Amino acid sequence: MTETATDTMVLSRDELQCALEAVLFASGDPVSLERICEITGVEKNVAVEAMAMLADRYLRDTRSALSVRRLENDYVLCTKPEMKAILERFFRPRSRPPMSQATYETLAVIAYNQPVTRAQVESVRGVSSDSIISRLLERGWIQECGTLDAPGRPVLFETTQQFLMEFGIESVAEMPAMDLMMYSTIRDLEKSLEEAAGMRDNRQVSIETLPEDPDFPDPGRL
Repeated sequence: MTETATDTMVLSRDELQCALEAVLFASGDPVSLERICEITGVEKNVAVEAMAMLADRYLRDTRSALSVRRLENDYVLCTKPEMKAILERFFRPRSRPPMSQATYETLAVIAYNQPVTRAQVESVRGVSSDSIISRLLERGWIQECGTLDAPGRPVLFETTQQFLMEFGIESVAEMPAMDLMMYSTIRDLEKSLEEAAGMRDNRQVSIETLPEDPDFPDPGRL
């Protein structure tokens, strides 16, 4: 590794991978691609390629329990999924109760609609979600991300990097389409029902105002 008088590092491909590994290990938390480029002095495409090579190296190394994961535009050094059982035993004194089906359902609603308010979550689920949202916040799977510009300034929620880590996905964009979890779908259904109800009301008014003429059929049979 060489360093010029202007404090600009020139790293070979192997040196860059070592530098990236050191940064991720020292951080412990996800590091953004922008920060990686700032530290190493390389372009984004070079950093992405080096990270991919580093991740592949860990993936092929069956003697290592570590892996490099990409979480949207961040990278993190973490343990491989197959280490879950042994780590659960290690953290057993601090284990948390399993999540219920309702909790996973609420999490899915937030993931598919984020950023989303508590009221929007409840519109999709049809029941109060206060306690479940509190548990998801405690678990670290969701977080507050501002407020909606509406009366009362309701809090907005979004999923976290911890959510991506624990569910083994790089981005929420990887999640399969599930229209029934979408708030917009619920609103569309409600609108359709309201429009249908309005059409029935109009039809009923038309029937009730038909003239009483023996040539007209019985409204009850229309």
